[in-house]
Amino acid sequence: MDIQDAISAPNLLNRFGSYELEMDTTAVQWQHALNDLGYKTDVRKLNSGVQAIIIEPSRLVGSADPRREGRVMGD
Repeated sequence: MDIQDAISAPNLLNRFGSYELEMDTTAVQWQHALNDLGYKTDVRKLNSGVQAIIIEPSRLVGSADPRREGRVMGD
């Protein structure tokens, strides 16, 4: 998986409470399994806005979350 695929993947988030699963994505498929393990879940809209840069020997590779206004630019 490249960095853009990883950042664009559906979000599952736990901030020391219930698991938040990104609405209208494949993340929702984990709801029943998590509930069966005793976790509380909440299906909702998530828009992380994550950005990343990979430093390679001859170039930089950037990525931005398509759920937000982020974009990657370079020279």
